[in-house]
Amino acid sequence: MNDILAKISSYNLFNSLVPGAILAGLLGSLDIYHFESTSVVADLVVYYFLGMIVSRVGSVIIDPLLKLLRIVPPRNYGGFIEASAKDEKILILLETGNMYRTVFAVLLLVVAAYNLRTVGTALPSPAIAINIGLLVLAALFLVSYLKQNRYISKRVEHHKGG
Repeated sequence: MNDILAKISSYNLFNSLVPGAILAGLLGSLDIYHFESTSVVADLVVYYFLGMIVSRVGSVIIDPLLKLLRIVPPRNYGGFIEASAKDEKILILLETGNMYRTVFAVLLLVVAAYNLRTVGTALPSPAIAINIGLLVLAALFLVSYLKQNRYISKRVEHHKGG
């Protein structure tokens, strides 16, 4: 168990595992949803997955929305790559900023879950809510995958000089 925890990067710890645990705790304490604990390892997997969802909501929904509203300025990715190679503090600041965005996403998801539990009970079948939720998660992770591939392509092009 200690070997597994030692291999988790600070980014994964603060942007996936901890937010997932906070989300599960808040959902439970507000009687929205209680996650059954079967073991410490199972709990960590659940928290990590919840944290991945929270992180993706922050990256795929909140970040573009804040850029669209011009609250967050657009970034020059090539400039970011060059600057972060010269100043390692930029990566730490980026990780910290992502952590704040993730905490914001946790709070928004708790508000949404709190309000959506009444919508779920109004549906004619729980299966409808489950299917909608699964489709939303599938779309969220598909968009995340596409976004990650764009970043990879940008990095490759940057280093090729294109």
